[in-house]
Amino acid sequence: MRLSTIFCRAALVAVVAMFGFAATSCSRLQPSVEDVLQLTVDQVNALTPIEVDEITRLDSASYGEPAQLRYHYTLSLDSLSATERDDMVAYMRKAIPDRIRAEEGTAELNAMGVTFVYLYVNPSGEPLFDIAFAPAEYAPIDSTEVE
Repeated sequence: MRLSTIFCRAALVAVVAMFGFAATSCSRLQPSVEDVLQLTVDQVNALTPIEVDEITRLDSASYGEPAQLRYHYTLSLDSLSATERDDMVAYMRKAIPDRIRAEEGTAELNAMGVTFVYLYVNPSGEPLFDIAFAPAEYAPIDSTEVE
C-alpha cells in the first residue's frame, strides 16, 4: 500500500468520526462553533487511540481558535525525507478536500468556518508534518459551476 494512501485513510478516519458527531449536533439547535468543536473533540477522544493502519495511530483531537479542529496522529516512522513529506502533503492536499466535501455535515461546518488540521509525529513525539484545510478548500462546489 502506498504511503500516501495510508496517510489519506488516517485523515479520513478523523473526518468521518467528526462528521458523525458534529452533523448530529448541528441538525438540532444551532450550537456555537465552540460547542460543536468541543463535542467533536470529546467524542473522538472517547474512541482514541485508534489504530488506523499498520503505521498510523489517531491519538487524540483538540480544538483551538479560530475554529480549528486538530487531529493528532503518531506514525511508526522515525522520520520522513523532505521528498516523502512533500509527496504526502501534495497527495493529501488533492485527495482530502473532495472526501471532506462528500461527508454529511460539511456545509454546516464550512459555514462555521472550521479549519481541519492534521498533525503527525513520530513515536518519540517529534513533528513529522502537518496539513490544514481551510473552509475555502473544502467548500461545497456549486453544481451550476461544474459543467
